[in-house]
Amino acid sequence: MQTAASSTMLTSLETAILATIVYSDLFDFPLTRDEVLRWLPVPATAAEVDAALAGDALMPAYLSVVGFYVTLSGREEVVATRERRRAASATLDKEACRYGSWIARLPLVRMVAVTGSLAVDNADPGADLDYLIVTAPGRVWLTRALTMVLVRLAALRGVTLCPNYLLAATALAQPARDLYTARELLQMRPLAGLDLYTRMLDANPWWRDFLPNATPAIASKESSSPSIARRAAEALLSAPAFDALERWLMSRKAAEFARRQQPGDETCFDATMCKGHFDAWRGATERRAAERLQSLLESRS
Repeated sequence: MQTAASSTMLTSLETAILATIVYSDLFDFPLTRDEVLRWLPVPATAAEVDAALAGDALMPAYLSVVGFYVTLSGREEVVATRERRRAASATLDKEACRYGSWIARLPLVRMVAVTGSLAVDNADPGADLDYLIVTAPGRVWLTRALTMVLVRLAALRGVTLCPNYLLAATALAQPARDLYTARELLQMRPLAGLDLYTRMLDANPWWRDFLPNATPAIASKESSSPSIARRAAEALLSAPAFDALERWLMSRKAAEFARRQQPGDETCFDATMCKGHFDAWRGATERRAAERLQSLLESRS
């Protein structure tokens, strides 16, 4: 999202702070001061952000402080929403980690990360558990088929797993380069394959152009070595004999997904990627954020 031109009353930093709060408010997600700095689209220091928030240009015309959180004026109720969702996310996170560890044990899986609202502890009770999965090269669709077995087993327990983004370890560079994608990269929470997550960040160095103050939150603990049984299964499934099955799975499912596509959907179904983002949320989010920021600036100029 490109920040709108500053109004006569706001500096460029103040406008960027407002843009950051507006963006997160679309998700009913007020920010702490540290989070404002982390997601700010321009370089700044903590002292500079604190000084801007302490001034009278942003407060109370645009922003309000409730406890530890900064929110838009008139939107103070989202603080309670965030606290409620944080409690719900604590419960969901246990399930996400449990199923994520099972996915990570599947043959051909190289990385598993929690994505979506749960990755930032902003999930409602009963929310889907979203995952990004990195697979062995040439085995995206076979890995997806194996993962769907777990999806169906989880559904029997009333848990909705949503592995809606699978990509090969050779396709880590993201085609979209914008604030939404940069935030998704930094927000995802890897459960296994931390080396692949580091490689993904390295393959997308442009994220620093959108989030110059952010640092990846990477845990120090790495996943354990694959078992003998998993290594044997991988050797079998990686054999050329399974190439035909991979191509058949791709052609069958890609055709099925293509029938669901609508104009503007952010999907991709090919040999290196299965990206089932049918809601065009990335484009809609950036458009709504830019429009709302512009409206706020114009209403108070």
